[in-house]
Amino acid sequence: MSKRLHIATVGIHANERIDYVVTKKGADKIALVYSEKNAEDAESIRIMFVERGLKAVSVKVEPWDYHCILARILEIAVDHLNYEIEYNVSCGTRVMTAAAHQAALLTDSKVYFILGDYDEQLDKIVDVQPISVTVLTEPKRNILARIDALKGQVSSQKELGSRTRLKVSSVSKHLRELEDSGYITRERCGRATSVRLTGLGRVILKLKQYKKGKACVGDTLD
Repeated sequence: MSKRLHIATVGIHANERIDYVVTKKGADKIALVYSEKNAEDAESIRIMFVERGLKAVSVKVEPWDYHCILARILEIAVDHLNYEIEYNVSCGTRVMTAAAHQAALLTDSKVYFILGDYDEQLDKIVDVQPISVTVLTEPKRNILARIDALKGQVSSQKELGSRTRLKVSSVSKHLRELEDSGYITRERCGRATSVRLTGLGRVILKLKQYKKGKACVGDTLD
């Protein structure tokens, strides 16, 4: 049976919900995602779990930077791919919980949250398995892989097209969609447009490569 990692977003209020879910559902390791405003609370929670004999780490984020939060959460997931990963979105800013839920979509993981107001008794844990509706297609994955192989940046979209064997018009469309997802950034440099892989794009690529590797192993075994 695989080990379980519980990733929880920490808020200003009702952080007892994190302990409640861990106690009810269990976990082998806890990762707390917190902001500057609740650093002390996050450290207290971390120490509480460590004193119980559980492994616990904490990761600081900017509470309203969605892409940054998503990237940091996915970095935690990538570092624990041998764990069964679960998310607790009962606390934290709306942006933090939205990013954690998106991370669950991308890692095919369960999400826990508690129903009711802050002052209600904690007795309604809900768990859901998000259904991913966005797929990183093979052309997009190849584009990200090529940028990553070129130290995370290419000097022009034209260069990227020649290296991926895609038409310039097709590359432009894929890049626009990748930029909208926060996986790359583009910057105009004279007549050319340079393309850079973001931290989020890098961890997304690692996740997709890992999943593809597991699928290939499964196909071989079958």
